[in-house]
Amino acid sequence: MMLIFLAALLIQPYDLARLAGGDSRLAQDKPATSDRELQRIAMEGWTAARALAPKGGAVEFLGPVNLRLKALDALPDTSARYAEIAIRAAVSAAQEERDELTLLLAHARDLSNQMELVGSPAQWPLPIDELEGELWLEVDRFTEARDAYERATKSRPSPNAWIGLARVSDRLGDVVTACRAYTTAASTKNLPSSVELEISLYALKCKI
Repeated sequence: MMLIFLAALLIQPYDLARLAGGDSRLAQDKPATSDRELQRIAMEGWTAARALAPKGGAVEFLGPVNLRLKALDALPDTSARYAEIAIRAAVSAAQEERDELTLLLAHARDLSNQMELVGSPAQWPLPIDELEGELWLEVDRFTEARDAYERATKSRPSPNAWIGLARVSDRLGDVVTACRAYTTAASTKNLPSSVELEISLYALKCKI
C-alpha cells in the first residue's frame, strides 16, 4: 500500500524545505491567502480524506482528496503545508499505513511548532493534538490516541478533544476518565444531536 499511496496521492515531488514553507521564492511569487479560504480548502480535504476510512482508503476514491491537495499546493503558507500533511496522514490512517502515519504526524507536529514560534499553532483542519488523537484512534493505537487527547484537553480544550478522550478511554476500559470527559463535553452548548445522544447513553454507565 505504501507504493500505491505515494503513486496515487502525490501530485508532484516535494522537498523538506518546501513542505516546511522554506521556499522563499514560492512565498514571494504567490499571493497571500485569506484564513477563511485556507480553512475551507483544508476542511474539504479533511472531510474527503476521512470519508475514505470506511472504504479502506481505496485509491479509486482519492479524486476529491487530490483536488484539495492540489489547491493547498498552490498556497505559500506554512499553514497550508500543515493542512496538506494532515490530509495525507488521514489517507494513511484510512489505508492503515501506520509507519507512514507516524512520519506524517511527526512532520505535522514540526510544522505546528514552527507556526507557534512565529504566531499561533496550526488550527486547520485540526490542532496537532486533536489530529494525532483522531488518527491514532482510527488505527487502534489507543494509548497514543489517549495521550494525544489528554494533551489537547490541557493545551487547547475543546468539545472535540473531550469527546475524543472519552471514546478512547472507554476503549481502554478506563470508565472513570471516560465519564469525566463526557461530563465535561456535556456542558458545551449546541453539540450535534448524535453527540448529545452518545453522552446521554454513556451517562447511564457513569451514573451521572
